[in-house]
Amino acid sequence: MDTFLQQINELNELQIELVSLHPFFAEHHPVVVAHESLLYIYDYSSVSGQYEWVKTVPDDLYIPDDCLGAMPVHHMNDRMCAIVTASVFKDLEQKVFLFHEYVHCSVYGKYEERIVDRMQIKHKMTQLRRVTWEIDYEFPYEDEIVAGRIESLLSALKSENLQQIQVARTALFQSLTEEQAEYWSWLEWNEGAARYIENLIRAKYELQPNHYGDTAPFNRLVFYECGSEYIRLLVKDQPAYHTDLEKLFDRMQDERLAGLVS
Repeated sequence: MDTFLQQINELNELQIELVSLHPFFAEHHPVVVAHESLLYIYDYSSVSGQYEWVKTVPDDLYIPDDCLGAMPVHHMNDRMCAIVTASVFKDLEQKVFLFHEYVHCSVYGKYEERIVDRMQIKHKMTQLRRVTWEIDYEFPYEDEIVAGRIESLLSALKSENLQQIQVARTALFQSLTEEQAEYWSWLEWNEGAARYIENLIRAKYELQPNHYGDTAPFNRLVFYECGSEYIRLLVKDQPAYHTDLEKLFDRMQDERLAGLVS
């Protein structure tokens, strides 16, 4: 599909403008476009400075309609790829979501072993062969106490008072099991960082910020919202966190663990 290649390379030109927002955008990642039961796979060439078509194969990943994601793809030797459908190219709003997925690709490449492999929940889910655990883990979104403490955290985030936020986060973690709290802290950092950077892009192009997930009933989008807003405030307080995401993760993780023993 030459149209896809043209659109990806138009995005590549746009990406050059984003390097000033975050060094992640100096990196390039394979793009897989799922369309009509086929996967169109493209990769960046450092020689041409553009994306090139690699191969087209049957969609054995069973990508759903309007998918936006990032995952290792066996057709690319398990390299982390951005997974999209044709709808991602329809307007700038949708294209920003692709850059969100690029952030995940960069995070996976740089921090997978240094952060994710430290987490007990990751090892448990690997043993259980639950490859989709980040999406379908049984988090108690509808538990009355948990939902109330999420509401309190969202309110504290709007106050932008770090002390109030830390108190609210501690209360939330104390209402969760150790595994649930670890799941929260992983998604809060991983999805929060991607949305934090996504919202920087939105601000650059004068698009509305993304705050989906900030109202009940809650689902996994609440991690995106709580994480991105907390990260935004932490970066404001400590600018080094903007690029040192490992130090940022350690800060957020240390606060969670301190709350469990307080």
